[in-house]
Amino acid sequence: MVSRSLARLIHQTPFRQVSLSSASCSSPASSSKSILPPLRYHIFSEPLPYLVGLKLQNDIISTRLKAKAKDPVGSRGKGDVILMLEHTPTYTTGRRDNSPNPNELHPEEKKVQNVGAEFYITKRGGQVTYHGPGQLVGYPILDLNVMETPTRCYVEYLQAMLAEYARDDLGIKGVLAPHPEGHVGVFSSPTEKFASIGIHLSHRITSHGFAMNITPQPIKWFDLVMACGLADVHATSLHQLLLRDKADPTLPSVPDVAQALIPKFGELFSRDITPLREEKGGDDNEELVQISSLVMAAEEEAERLNKGKGWPGEPDLSRRA
Repeated sequence: MVSRSLARLIHQTPFRQVSLSSASCSSPASSSKSILPPLRYHIFSEPLPYLVGLKLQNDIISTRLKAKAKDPVGSRGKGDVILMLEHTPTYTTGRRDNSPNPNELHPEEKKVQNVGAEFYITKRGGQVTYHGPGQLVGYPILDLNVMETPTRCYVEYLQAMLAEYARDDLGIKGVLAPHPEGHVGVFSSPTEKFASIGIHLSHRITSHGFAMNITPQPIKWFDLVMACGLADVHATSLHQLLLRDKADPTLPSVPDVAQALIPKFGELFSRDITPLREEKGGDDNEELVQISSLVMAAEEEAERLNKGKGWPGEPDLSRRA
C-alpha cells in the first residue's frame, strides 16, 4: 500500500525528477487503513554505538520469529517497529562489498584507521558508508510478507519517501531518486548524494534501512572513503542544500527530521503509527513487551557507554595510517 502523497510520485508528469523505477511497484493497493496493527516507533535520545544498534536489531528479529512460530496469526505485524537514531562515528560496509582478502584489513578501512571512527563489515546490502552525529539513521524492522510488499518495492518506497520529504517538505531543488544511472539512494544532483539505503532480510523481516545526512558534520568523514562505491559522487547534507537553495532557510535538527518522517511511514504503508513505550504485560502482548524492553535496555547501554565521552566533530587526520 502506498500513501496518497507517494501516489503523486507515481502518477507524475514527464518533468518530475522523482519516480518509482519499477512499473510493478507503481499501483497502490488501497488508500484505506489496513487491518494490520499499528506501527510502533522509538526515537533514541542517546547516540547509539553501532554494535549496540546491531545487537538490538538482531534481538528484535529473534523475538519476532519466536512469536511468529508460536502464534503465526496473532503475531501478524504486531512487532513491526521503526527505530530512529544517530550512531557514534562508524564506518560500515555491506555483504556485497567483495574484500580481496578476509585476513587483511578492508581497503577502505586502511584509509580510516585511527581517525576516530569504528569500522564494521555487516550483512546489509551496499558498500562502504559512514554513520555518525548529524546523520539520521532509520531502522524499520518490518514483516514484508505480512505487508505483502516485494523487497524491491520496499526499497523503492523508502527511497521515494525520503526524496519526497526533501523536495516537498523542505523545498530542496533537483532531487533525484533513483539516480539517472540507477544507483540506489537520494541525490541532489548526479554527483551529490544525501541519503543512502541498505537493507537486510531475515525470513522476510527487514533490518538496517536508511541514513540521511542532516547537518554537514558527517561530510568530512565521508570524504575519506569512496562511499557506496561511487567514485564520481560525493556526500552532501540537507543543511548544505537548504543554504544553497534558500536565502534564509530553517535548518532542521536530526530529531526534527525524525519526527517529520515518522508519520510518513504510517501514510506509506496505510497503518496507524504510535510510540513504542513500556508496554503492559499479558499473554496477547508478550511480543511487544519484549521488544520494548530490548529498546529501553539499548538506550540505557548507550548512555552507559557514552558517559563522559565526547565525539569528534571531524576526523583526526594526524594519526591516520
